[in-house]
Amino acid sequence: GEEGEGQPMGLQITEELLEQVDTALLRALVRAEPENVLKFVQGRNRCRVEESEELLAEFEMQHELVALYATHAHHRRALELLRQHGQGPQEEHPLHGVLPTVEYLQALGAAQESLVLEYSRWVLRLSPEASLAIFTDPAPSALPLPIDVVLSHLKAFDEDRQAEPGLRVLFLEDAVRKGENRAAFHNQLALLLLDAVQRLKHQAAAKPAAAQLLSAHRAPAGSEPGELGVMRAKLTTLLETSAHYSPDKILAKLPMVDLYEERALVLSKMGEHRQALAIYAHRLGDMDLAEEYCARHYDALDERTKEVYLDLLKVYLKPPDASAPMTMQALSLMAKHFHRLDTAKALDVLPAHTALRSLQPVFETAVRQNSEARKSMQISKALLKADNLQVSLDYHARRSRRVVINSGKKCKLSGKKIANSAFLVYPNNVVVLLGEKTDPHVCPLTGRDFNLNPID
Repeated sequence: GEEGEGQPMGLQITEELLEQVDTALLRALVRAEPENVLKFVQGRNRCRVEESEELLAEFEMQHELVALYATHAHHRRALELLRQHGQGPQEEHPLHGVLPTVEYLQALGAAQESLVLEYSRWVLRLSPEASLAIFTDPAPSALPLPIDVVLSHLKAFDEDRQAEPGLRVLFLEDAVRKGENRAAFHNQLALLLLDAVQRLKHQAAAKPAAAQLLSAHRAPAGSEPGELGVMRAKLTTLLETSAHYSPDKILAKLPMVDLYEERALVLSKMGEHRQALAIYAHRLGDMDLAEEYCARHYDALDERTKEVYLDLLKVYLKPPDASAPMTMQALSLMAKHFHRLDTAKALDVLPAHTALRSLQPVFETAVRQNSEARKSMQISKALLKADNLQVSLDYHARRSRRVVINSGKKCKLSGKKIANSAFLVYPNNVVVLLGEKTDPHVCPLTGRDFNLNPID
């Protein structure tokens, strides 16, 4: 139908009048006050877009033209203009570079999902990490794009970033920091980091100098030089701190003959403490890490971890392979952590041929600890007894305190005789009639608060 068909005549005239007024005002501002044009077009206006864009283009007001398109929801026109000048040769142009497009797309958000995905491609190729803000930091007024949509979009760009952290890794790390707790995304982040670590290790192994350097930095994980150390530290931190990934899925992807620290962390999440400890003790040969693991997880009240020191004792004395038992380490563990071990179970694990003499340090520690505990208990008992005696004496002393009320005894406040009336006696023997409504804890004569400053 004809333009304006279906609208009341008065409303149609008003709309046309507003368009004429705003367009005329814009024309006047462009010529007389160009510095105020941007603010005008950024606000709500009824300018006729076709006339206004010709005017703004004529005066080379490209920034203002983008703002005009935005307020009239002509987003594709705005984004095309931004792309044209963003990739243009004039570096001094206000729309040059990726930032104007990034900010525009941040303001669109999920409401214009297809446009955001389409026009983010060129900025992601030109400046990947800066352009990632389109998805990690949308404007407050915009809804973020769904995580799975963004991950699918970023996958193509990761293929060109073999030597750098993947954009999906950076995006997922940001999501996790902001509270994302769905297992699918924690799993994906862990697997992406694992893939990056394995790729970087393979690249390093192909270079003799780098391989030699890596052999000197076997443990702890994350101490390797360069990007490998950074990515491996990210992976181990996630495996240790996240409670939202699926350990069985990650374990299935870990290599059997490498990345032992990562395997131990995943086994720990699964509650397989003995297997994790076996890795520290036998694969890595690091007894300090094994004991630190026990210290982190031991809880006498938790059925799952109260015997973690016993698990380590079994790992020392019953190696998973055919290697000899680590008897010295086992005895040292028993001596240091005897109070955290079930004595009967610990002695039962020891080989039958264990010399009694070798157990002397263990028994000495146990006796010393028991003796110290007994002494401490005796001292506590004596102190409690003395304290109880003092309380009893004080109680009887206070019970024996008396006040004589004779015919001439008067209230210290009103001066009235007490006679047969109810009265109140303060700890300092001040007597007042009960009807005087005084604070029972504060002496009305001296102002002393007996709760804060009781009578000795």
